[in-house]
Amino acid sequence: GPDLMAVNFDYVELLWAIREAAMRGVVRGTEGVRNEAVLLIMNPPKTGRIYRRRGVEHQASAPGEAPASDHGASGLAGRIRTSYNIAGLAGTVIASTDYAAALEYGTQRIEPRPYMRPALANRREAIEADIQREVARAIRKFRTV
Repeated sequence: GPDLMAVNFDYVELLWAIREAAMRGVVRGTEGVRNEAVLLIMNPPKTGRIYRRRGVEHQASAPGEAPASDHGASGLAGRIRTSYNIAGLAGTVIASTDYAAALEYGTQRIEPRPYMRPALANRREAIEADIQREVARAIRKFRTV
């Protein structure tokens, strides 16, 4: 009879390779947003009022600026962490203090001092490009196997 030739293409294996690559980009991007939020808090210039507490001078942030750090690692900047949902290919940056949301969005008494949304906005394009690069690399690698 006629000679048969079969070619197998493993879609499941390819999908796993793509998911793994995308998750690498998600993790790097999420950690980047976390680091950016910390930098926005820790780095001058802050242009708000100057005040003294326990003999130490502090420069506050002005409305619209990221909050000024006045407790360093024990304050807001040190309480920003990341969490991941691998099944959902998602990363989350969490600021875990009582006042994190009040600073980001403001209250009736405080103007907003956003730091999380600007951190994401500053990193968004780089994250998208990184994930695209990782996925493209995984597909290329898969095609050459």
